[in-house]
Amino acid sequence: MATRFYSRASKLGPRRGTGGGDVGSGDGWIMMGALALALVAVAAVSRGTVDGPGRGGADTRKAILETVGPAERSLAAVEAAFASLCQEPVLIGLELEPDCETGVITLPDSYFTGHSNPRIRPEAREYIAAAMTTYLTRLRQLPALFDSLEAIELRGHSDPRSARGAYSVNLVGSQQRALATLLFLVGPNGVAAGADREDLERLAVVSGSSYSRPPADCPEPTAECLARWRRVEIRPVLSESLRRGDWARTIESLRVSTAGPRASEPEPASVTQ
Repeated sequence: MATRFYSRASKLGPRRGTGGGDVGSGDGWIMMGALALALVAVAAVSRGTVDGPGRGGADTRKAILETVGPAERSLAAVEAAFASLCQEPVLIGLELEPDCETGVITLPDSYFTGHSNPRIRPEAREYIAAAMTTYLTRLRQLPALFDSLEAIELRGHSDPRSARGAYSVNLVGSQQRALATLLFLVGPNGVAAGADREDLERLAVVSGSSYSRPPADCPEPTAECLARWRRVEIRPVLSESLRRGDWARTIESLRVSTAGPRASEPEPASVTQ
């Protein structure tokens, strides 16, 4: 199956990178986690310096490591899930493998026809449906990602070509590109009824970025890059409330574990026999 799709998908356009030009939902979550762990590490060093090299400093550092351990393991699980997702053979065969750090799939301009009123080319529909079916199946097999999903965003992009009102005109075009993709996927020739259709209808959201977020590896509006600008990204969006909750609990546990005895609560006097 992968070989068949690979040979046919190659006719639609050249292979391209899948990474977007902005910080995506997946790598944003990872970057926030890494930043929090870095701040905790700074706090650990600072506290260890205050406590000195004795027993108190060692106990504090141990408590900090135990506190951030669950969040660190969750972060590692998300990174491992993204790395696994980008190795899916069917998606590789379709040349639609997700970015290994963000899980983003990029549908190229060659999949669409038209600029102001884009539509999916008939020969691309089979590939998009197969890619989304495989993508949803793999996400369900990766609970570190699937259980944290708040949305699957279909984000359309355009290029800065227009005589007047370039941004607003292209904003509409980029939104229509993403909307055309979603309407096809939930239509009669898209994903099959059942778990795939239910998950997509529950999670899918549509957005447009006009030309404001070009690909990171092709940022200049040159003739060679403009086709790369015109694309649709399928982006997993991790739950913001979950992220906030996880780190809030981590910081609270850290505060409690390193607070030490209160000055207003003197230690009980020893009893002399």
